[in-house]
Amino acid sequence: MAPPLDLSERKQLRDVAATCLCRQARAAARTLTRHYEGFFAGGPLESTQFHLLLAIRLSEPVSMTGLATHTGLDRTTLTRNLALVRSAGLVTSANSTDARSRLVALTATGRRTLQDALPRWQEAQRQAATLLGPAAVAQLASSLASVSLLNPA
Repeated sequence: MAPPLDLSERKQLRDVAATCLCRQARAAARTLTRHYEGFFAGGPLESTQFHLLLAIRLSEPVSMTGLATHTGLDRTTLTRNLALVRSAGLVTSANSTDARSRLVALTATGRRTLQDALPRWQEAQRQAATLLGPAAVAQLASSLASVSLLNPA
């Protein structure tokens, strides 16, 4: 059995739990993800797959490196997520002019699936904005944009 916390350690750990930006951001991200996933439930995509297809469509054909940069995903996570949408016939990849690089693009099915999922995203976005209110949405968007300063490209 672990030794009991003394008052000093308890206070220190409670302060960390109450003020840790990373913990708060992760909790908020899980809450937002659950909200959006509720709207994607029963459809062909999860919200993470929707955003991956969106990123590909906005940049296609896009290299794996470019897609990793655009999505903020590490290559391992990106490769795993791409395998899921590739196996569903939503994306294709081909060699670029540089044989070391692969270019990713949506298939016709991928483009149609992305378009079909847009109303689910729009309703999730609309309801989130309604529940949070315009001021909170603007503040959240601004705060999230500021976080990128912690990891300059």
